[in-house]
Amino acid sequence: MTAIRIRRVPGAPVVAVRVWLPGGSTVEWQPGQALLSGRLLLEGTQTRSWRRISDQAEERGIAITADAGYETQGLSIDALADDWERALDWAAELVLGSVFPEERCRWLAQQAAAQLEQLADHPDVKTGWVFDKQLYGSGARGRPLQGSAESLESLDGAACGSFHGSCLERGAIVTVAGDISESAVDTKVRSLFGGLPNPRRDPQRPMDGGGETAARQEVELEESEQAHWFGGAVTVSRRDPDYWALGLLGIVLGAGGNLSGRITHRVRELEGLAYSCGVSTVSGAGHDAGCFRVAVGTSPDRVAEVGVAVTEELEALVREGVTQEELRDARAYVLGRAPFARETARQWADLLAQAELFGVPIDDHNWVAERWRAVTQDEMLEVARRHLDPRRLKVTVGLAG
Repeated sequence: MTAIRIRRVPGAPVVAVRVWLPGGSTVEWQPGQALLSGRLLLEGTQTRSWRRISDQAEERGIAITADAGYETQGLSIDALADDWERALDWAAELVLGSVFPEERCRWLAQQAAAQLEQLADHPDVKTGWVFDKQLYGSGARGRPLQGSAESLESLDGAACGSFHGSCLERGAIVTVAGDISESAVDTKVRSLFGGLPNPRRDPQRPMDGGGETAARQEVELEESEQAHWFGGAVTVSRRDPDYWALGLLGIVLGAGGNLSGRITHRVRELEGLAYSCGVSTVSGAGHDAGCFRVAVGTSPDRVAEVGVAVTEELEALVREGVTQEELRDARAYVLGRAPFARETARQWADLLAQAELFGVPIDDHNWVAERWRAVTQDEMLEVARRHLDPRRLKVTVGLAG
């Protein structure tokens, strides 16, 4: 039956409800179908119109969002704790009783196409899209979640409803967190969602062609005073044993949000190459593999220097590994930040849903802490050589034409 996770979070009198269906853009039949069908969950049910849904939510101060990502579609409801039953009733109505009206489908398709057009005006986003395709090929992770204007135009309410039905057949994850009675909420959730199957976890899908693309690509930007340099490689899924060492390597390289990482320190502080610099080693990791990603905003005449700096830092990493001090500091950072991801009902509801989706007990702080503490210097060197070898690096550069 439905995977159900409930947690009492004392404090603020609120409740957060999440209903996730395993079935995002990685299994859609047409580009943009998952996103559109997810958003249509708020656009009318068998008993209420989209306007009535919106008006009643506003009257009660209830926040509802519905959307889709690469691996899930579903909705989030945040309400006052006294409205927990109403929140669950609405979640069931929207997920199980949406009717996917054609006029709202057309409106949302036009909205998504406008979003695509607006995003394409951002030079860093446009460059990032090409970089994603360079890494992941023609699959869902190699394109925007919206698909394209052409694919959105071809979708209709019936197609979105059919896709949503296929997602329901894949099962459901329902999580509830807040100042609630766990037993009462559990009984209610089972009565509403108990008929859905246990969520199906598909095996990791192979990346379909990213490995065949050129090692370096350039994107012509219409107007941009900056150049945008992206470099990286596909790494590991969320369940891969290398995930934890890669996470710490990300902190060492600059994913910790400060300027002390090797790459961020060099390109911004030592050489003054970058206006902005972001680093991640497991970006987007889920059932599918995430990626190592370095994104740098720089001057057009310093693009080559950025490439040299990143490559040299990676060469030093795979040659020498990390120091004991770097390992200690990276571990202290992730352990120190962990409690801040478990403060609110919203955070707990999302965390519980992720734990169920990926089959990893990331909601258990002690289990997570043990994974971080178990990583060694030798393991980090091995993992760096396996996944961060600069010879595997793919680069996309956006430059004004």
